[in-house]
Amino acid sequence: MSDVAKRQTPLLSTITEPQIKREAREYHHGGTPASWTGSMVALAGSIVGTIGFLVNSVPVIVAGFVIIGLALIATVMLRALGYGQPSEHHDK
Repeated sequence: MSDVAKRQTPLLSTITEPQIKREAREYHHGGTPASWTGSMVALAGSIVGTIGFLVNSVPVIVAGFVIIGLALIATVMLRALGYGQPSEHHDK
C-alpha cells in the first residue's frame, strides 16, 4: 500500500482552514522564475545581436538590444508580481 493510501488525516489548506498562513517559497542562488525569464530573454537578445553583428546588419543589432531591454522590463515586472527573490527585510 502506498504512503498516500496509508495517510489518515487530509492535508490542511488555506481554503479549508483560512487561519493557516501560507509561507512564501524561498528561492536561493537566483533560481526564481523572474531571474530565469530575464536570463533567457536576454540570452535570446544576445543571440539576435550577435547574428546581426556577423551579417553586418544594424537593424538586427538594434533588435537584439531592444530584446535585452525587454528582458530587464520583464524581470522587474515579474519581481513586482512576487515571482522574484524576496527582499532581505520582509516580515515573517
